Amino acid sequence: MKTGKVTSTVTPFRSKTKINLDSTNIRELYDNALDKITESMAAFLMHGSNWRFKAVEKLDINTVANRPLKGSSYIPLPEELANKKVIINMKNDDNYCFKWCIARALNPVKKQFRKNHRGTSKTS
Repeated sequence: MKTGKVTSTVTPFRSKTKINLDSTNIRELYDNALDKITESMAAFLMHGSNWRFKAVEKLDINTVANRPLKGSSYIPLPEELANKKVIINMKNDDNYCFKWCIARALNPVKKQFRKNHRGTSKTS
């Protein structure tokens, strides 16, 4: 039974966040996002009852500056973190801290020697 009543709804269609580097093809990113949104709209229209697309009311493109982490030489931990004895902060004289940490994680030391309260070494 047709009532002649028009119902409208605002439905967000989103694409996924993508990383945009200097070497990234912006046109390809845009085309992929547009394809994803178009597919989402088509799926929405197929599940409704006589739904029709009327207009794009809003289009947001969000960006953020990407500052990748980078390694440098040894930096002492803040005292409160160093006292917890749970973080490995390897001393080194080069700019390969990350490499040394990965090497240590892949090749853990089975026995560690620590000084006890008398200053003598013991195995733990």
